[in-house]
Amino acid sequence: MTKSEIMKTITILIAIIILGLNPLVAQLKTYTEKEISYKVDNVTISGTLTIPDSENPVPVAILISGSFADNRDAERNGFKPFKEISNHLALNGIASFRYDDRGVGKSSGKHTYQYEIKDLANDVIGAIEILKNEQKINHQQIGLIGHSLGGLIAPMIASTNQDIAFIISLAGTIAEPDKVNINYRKRVLTQAGYPKEEIEKVIGLEERIVETTLSGIGYESLLSDIKAQSKLDFGRLPEASKKRYSGWEDYYNNSWYGSWAPFINTPFLKSFLAYNPIIDLEKVKCPGLYLFGSRDSQIRILDAGSLLIESLSKAGNNNFTIRVVPNADHYFVTKWAQSDTKFASGFLNILFDWINQQIEK
Repeated sequence: MTKSEIMKTITILIAIIILGLNPLVAQLKTYTEKEISYKVDNVTISGTLTIPDSENPVPVAILISGSFADNRDAERNGFKPFKEISNHLALNGIASFRYDDRGVGKSSGKHTYQYEIKDLANDVIGAIEILKNEQKINHQQIGLIGHSLGGLIAPMIASTNQDIAFIISLAGTIAEPDKVNINYRKRVLTQAGYPKEEIEKVIGLEERIVETTLSGIGYESLLSDIKAQSKLDFGRLPEASKKRYSGWEDYYNNSWYGSWAPFINTPFLKSFLAYNPIIDLEKVKCPGLYLFGSRDSQIRILDAGSLLIESLSKAGNNNFTIRVVPNADHYFVTKWAQSDTKFASGFLNILFDWINQQIEK
């Protein structure tokens, strides 16, 4: 055995331990990765195709990231969720394709927020067409796995594309997006003990974000008021909490407002706020798995469950599963740790088991 073969074997064994794979299955599986690039309009999209070694064509899942401008691993604070999902699927005989968002990594184009949702959906459609040319891919078993915004884009595509064999929505936006964020902020502020008058003031800012983005009017004054509110929030922090930041700007950049400010008045947010996911969900006929984290206060099954059942029933679709992952947040992580962030227990196996059931059917 060569040195590279030994290292590959060691890597697989480590993955078996970390990812909780079935050793009897995983020990027989190896995989290869290759770079794939393709054009969508004038933009080049680059990503990684992970293919299990197999004598027969294998199913494939295209991974679609959330609303931030993400690299192909959907990396967040050193954690690489899409890479882990790809590894787990590959070791269980399922291929995957993950890609850099527009303007990120090896993908060209402007910043992701300068495009509408339909443009980002076209990147996925482009990947579908490329995968149809791969001999090792079963062209009848092309599926989509989308997280958050990606969980909205997946059914959007499946509603009109007959090539989609299955979709998995991970904390996908189901209700109307403009209401989701406002309701989320109300819950967070109420739980934090903000007085009613202060909550109404903050929700007023959230409503202005929607109005300004859709109309394109009042951006500068809105941004000024957002920063003023952020300074007020920073001033209220206990001294021990303030010490975690170098100053207000550091706090702002890491706060809700700081993360949302770049979205305001962009083509991306305008198209997102104007879109109603229900319209497309009512046309989705392929099998679907809709997962929610029990600790996710942003996208909750309480808000989405009945909407999903009603919408998919209107589509005449009775092959769908709605499930809550215990002790999981919006990213299906139990806890964030600098060097030891992990998916919630059982999460990866839920994905594989469900896909495998669709394949067997």
